[in-house]
Amino acid sequence: MKILFTTVCNDKYIDGALVMLHSMNTNIKQFRQCDVKFFHSPGIADLSKSNMKKIKEVAPNVIFEEVDPNNYMPAKIPGAGNRAPECKSAYLTLESFKETEYDKVILFDIDMLCIGDVSELFEYDVEYGQVGVNTGLVVLGKKYRTREVYDGLIEMIHSHNGNGMDQGILNDYFRGREEPIPRIFNHYPLYEMNADSRIIHWAHYDHIKPWVVDEWKDKVELFQGKPPYNNPDPTVGNIPTMLCKPAFDLWNQYYYDIRELIEEK
Repeated sequence: MKILFTTVCNDKYIDGALVMLHSMNTNIKQFRQCDVKFFHSPGIADLSKSNMKKIKEVAPNVIFEEVDPNNYMPAKIPGAGNRAPECKSAYLTLESFKETEYDKVILFDIDMLCIGDVSELFEYDVEYGQVGVNTGLVVLGKKYRTREVYDGLIEMIHSHNGNGMDQGILNDYFRGREEPIPRIFNHYPLYEMNADSRIIHWAHYDHIKPWVVDEWKDKVELFQGKPPYNNPDPTVGNIPTMLCKPAFDLWNQYYYDIRELIEEK
């Protein structure tokens, strides 16, 4: 079976990308026999040659595809919170629907960590599978990977109000056709991580990602014994609490394995 993993990355997310790839290589059987495609685009998702080199060192099976930015420049983003203009890079996920040569395509977000084998997803009999409304991980069969579907999704960019960005478009387009897959493959909130979790997800733009903790630790008090998602500061976002700390500690374990590569900046 020919499997493709797809994701989107820019230079600001490189640490997350390297750790996610390392965790996938560690936990997914025959990961090196799968293709992994990274979409990037000038002015939308800039990815330097030096960071591409680091990615290939962690996962030689990565393919880089530079996307013409013209389709994505009109994309809107919500104006609330700490969302930055470069977040429109998320829309590049839609390029996955052009990949017709594979038996399965699995979209995944960079702000994830693979902590178990997900190989059973290769055999899932779904055409459009996701966990709830979150599109951090989507399993695509062949049915919807067509030029017609791709063109339809791209066209929606012009009328979409920006809410949810690519997730908003995908949920609108596939409403009523989505097929549920178990939450263990896209486990969020972080504090609900358990022994069955295969992938955990720092879902939502306003989370402090594990690779920027050092930037925030002197500005806000992290890992307090407070309820999660309690009154987020719009300039910071949701501050990770003590309940989230095990997930951050786990991310750091994988980070330490490749820290020399990451710190080579």
